[in-house]
Amino acid sequence: MNIPESLEMKSGLSVATAYQLVTSTAGHIGEAFFPAVAKAIAEAVGVRWVLISKLPRTNSSNAETLAVWDNGPSDNMVYDLAGSPCENILTQGSCKYPCDLQDHFPDDGLLREMGAHSYVGTPLQSSNGKVLGLIAVMHDAPLTNESEVAAAVELVADRAGAELERLAVRTLTERLGRMVEESVSEAYVFSGDTYKFELVNSGARENLGYSMEELSELTPWDLKPDFSPEEFKTFVAPLLAGTVKDQRFETRHQRKDGSFYEVDVRLQFYPGTDNVFFASITDITDRKEAEHREKLLAREVNHRSKNLLSLVQVIARQTSARHPTEYVSRLEERIAALAANQDVLVNNGWRRIPLDALIESQLAHLKSFQSRITSSGPEVQLKPQAAQAIGMAIHELATNAIKYGAFSNDEGVIALDWSINTKEKKFVFRWVETGGPEVSEPQDKGFGSVVIVRQPQAALKADVSIEYRKEGLFYQIETPTELVLDTGIIPAND
Repeated sequence: MNIPESLEMKSGLSVATAYQLVTSTAGHIGEAFFPAVAKAIAEAVGVRWVLISKLPRTNSSNAETLAVWDNGPSDNMVYDLAGSPCENILTQGSCKYPCDLQDHFPDDGLLREMGAHSYVGTPLQSSNGKVLGLIAVMHDAPLTNESEVAAAVELVADRAGAELERLAVRTLTERLGRMVEESVSEAYVFSGDTYKFELVNSGARENLGYSMEELSELTPWDLKPDFSPEEFKTFVAPLLAGTVKDQRFETRHQRKDGSFYEVDVRLQFYPGTDNVFFASITDITDRKEAEHREKLLAREVNHRSKNLLSLVQVIARQTSARHPTEYVSRLEERIAALAANQDVLVNNGWRRIPLDALIESQLAHLKSFQSRITSSGPEVQLKPQAAQAIGMAIHELATNAIKYGAFSNDEGVIALDWSINTKEKKFVFRWVETGGPEVSEPQDKGFGSVVIVRQPQAALKADVSIEYRKEGLFYQIETPTELVLDTGIIPAND
């Protein structure tokens, strides 16, 4: 055998044995390396057992074997380090017990079960000196060549430690890679030279609609229409210069189909051999829409509050001027009607207020007259402004009916009906009283007239008709459907 002169002789280990150990394990990497080492040591120095183990990342006192040799390959196992010679390796480093092993470790049941009499072990360390595992060699008789065994173990320990470290890093990298790939957040890696994407995770690919092959030909500014190539390169210049650790910003991404979505971006740069940018991106479309809705709601509440206060002021002023002797009771009634309107509006989120619910709220105080009230019409939803105008008018009409109209005797009835003229795009609402006392047009038209005539005219551009018929009051509102009906479609400038 031609033995290279460069192969260093280990104490107690012949060059031929060292060469055998090195050559028999050189072709193995990864998990396959450790069984090859266990076999090579056992055959080179003539021992029964070789255990190569890794330590857990937690504070557990157990070790897990990567390879077991017991006069041949054997199954891996997990064993307790406490009270064993392997525990001493972790605290003291390499150790040898050439005989009487069980006398040194009387509490180690595994040694008794195996029948081991001698032991040589050494730690497996990372590049920074951290103990990652160990090699333990045991024999069923005293060792007469403990120095040779120790030298054989030391010869392979550095390589075994490096391989164990590489596997640990690879495992962590694979786990991180899977986490990034399967993450709900979008992750992008692109070159610091060409700016082309090198990696885009599945969440981003699905949202964008591109394949990885397509993305590998694209750059960040292909996805971000708010940036030109020059603008983007200027933006990331501080990262390239190392003056900042990351950049946080919000922008838009454009999908393959041309649609857009809002994103929050955290961008980092990894120089040196990596020379890549890493972008962690969150789709914030829902958040932006929620913020937009909140702003609209705040403006709408502010607007409606001012309108409501203005309306209360008008009601108070007009009620005082027209009915000074009944001021308190009349004001309470009208504010109660306004409050009933508000309940219906709020309960329906200020949109799509059902007309039948509005009528019910305004006539709720007329429970004793319910059998004398009928209503009919299609199911419609009103806009808030229409609900306020029509609701207040219904309340005023009901109040007048009790005082002067159909409900001022025992026979009168009231019919409410509404319809939609689709051809002319008109909404028609009627209040018709019959069976009450004969009515006549009032000489003094007070605030009630404002509520049932002028308010619908102003708010809804309505044509309002009032007829004081012999059989009872006839009241009708005719107004464009676009001002009354809420279709659920929010205008762009709402």
